[in-house]
Amino acid sequence: PRTPGYRPMRQKQTRSRFRLLPDAYLKEQQMKLNTALRNTRATAIITDAGSGCKLKYYNGAESLTPAGTLLATLTLPGTLGTATSGVIDITEAGITQSNGSHVAGTPTFILITTSADAAVATLLFGTDGTFTGTVATGVDITVTAGALLTEGNA
Repeated sequence: PRTPGYRPMRQKQTRSRFRLLPDAYLKEQQMKLNTALRNTRATAIITDAGSGCKLKYYNGAESLTPAGTLLATLTLPGTLGTATSGVIDITEAGITQSNGSHVAGTPTFILITTSADAAVATLLFGTDGTFTGTVATGVDITVTAGALLTEGNA
C-alpha cells in the first residue's frame, strides 16, 4: 500500500570517471633509468658474455634463438668491452674471423654469445646499430673504432 502523495525517488545515474581508450590511444611506456643503473646493466652484459665472446651476424627475425641464416661469426680476444655511464665501448682490436666461412647476405641483427655459444643479447640493425654493405665470402667484416652500445631507457 502506498501512502497518498508518495513518489518513489529516482536513482541517480552515475557515470564512471574513467573511460577506456581504444588501443590506438595507448602507447608503450618505457621505464627511465638513472646512469648508475644503466651502467650496472651494461656491465652485466659484458660479464655474461665473458672472455672470447662472439658477435654472430644473422639474416632473419631478431631472436635469442635465431632461425635465420648465420652469415658470419666474429670472436673478440677478451671481453666485449668496457662500460662507462651506461655505454659499452666495444673492444675492436684483435677481433678474429674466418671469412672463408662467411655466407653472402645482408645481416638484420647481431647475436652476442659467450665463447660456448650461449645467447646473451641481440642488436637489431636499423634500431640498435648500422651495418653498411653486405657480408661476402672471403671478405672480413670491419668493426669500426668507436663502436658503442648505449644502454637504453635514459
